Amino acid sequence: MNKEVIKNELRKICPKAKKYEFYKNAVIYKNNKGVKYVIKENNNNLLELYNYLNSRGFGYIPKLEYVNKKIYIYKYISNANMPDEQKISDLIKMVALLHNKTVYYKEISVDEIKEKYENLLNEINTLDDYYEDIITIVDTKVYMSPSEYMLARNSSMIFNCLNFCKIQLEDWYKIMENKTKKRVVLLHNNLDPDHLIKSDENYIISWNNVKRDIPIYDFINLYKKYYDKYDFSSLYKEYTKVFPLNEEERKLLFIILFLPSKINFTKSEINITLEVSKLCSYLAITDKLFMENEAKDSKK
Repeated sequence: MNKEVIKNELRKICPKAKKYEFYKNAVIYKNNKGVKYVIKENNNNLLELYNYLNSRGFGYIPKLEYVNKKIYIYKYISNANMPDEQKISDLIKMVALLHNKTVYYKEISVDEIKEKYENLLNEINTLDDYYEDIITIVDTKVYMSPSEYMLARNSSMIFNCLNFCKIQLEDWYKIMENKTKKRVVLLHNNLDPDHLIKSDENYIISWNNVKRDIPIYDFINLYKKYYDKYDFSSLYKEYTKVFPLNEEERKLLFIILFLPSKINFTKSEINITLEVSKLCSYLAITDKLFMENEAKDSKK
């Protein structure tokens, strides 16, 4: 956030503004009548976006009071207290509605499909080689560190996830070979429970990162932030009830979710151990999400 740009614009629009409160991506201020407003940088043509959302029947956004090429302003909305679980549930339903209201079909080329396939396959193979090298080194040690022992004990889970990704990617490619179009939606692309404001209505804020792409990425980004805090199996059901994913979208969603992250071995041993533990927990929770929602044969 460029504070100087915001302050300069605010001086022009409301020279008698009082009591500035600076936050990470916004400034809250009071006008001379004591009414609170939020002012943010306009780096994504917010007026065009708001007009588009309203035209699509998605009105769950704060009403703009002022907008120009540099900033936009809306009246501050007091946020009602609610349990975290209710807030994330409301957020996922509203995102599903956003996708439902903005979905359309876009032509997709054979080259685009092949590029996506090759990029994902390369990522899977790179991770496979990465963990194969690490486990080979760890297995030669007589005395393992706590992080090495934990990694060795859970190596089968990591390789099973990578093998799952390979199988699902091949299935995805077979489906996509016959496709000429893909579904595209408007992605909020910055989802967080703090970006849901509950007042007389629910409102979603922080629209500066919006983009158009296939619908799975809002769920993926939210999941990777909060997989261990909320029941994403229930949230997945709530999302797909409003906006059902098609087969190729579901496969791609879980391919991306199951890709393990790399471990940063430059940290202290305790932090490496914590990172390995977090990775194992993430993969186990993701496996539970898949088994409860997508696995047709749980034994398999």
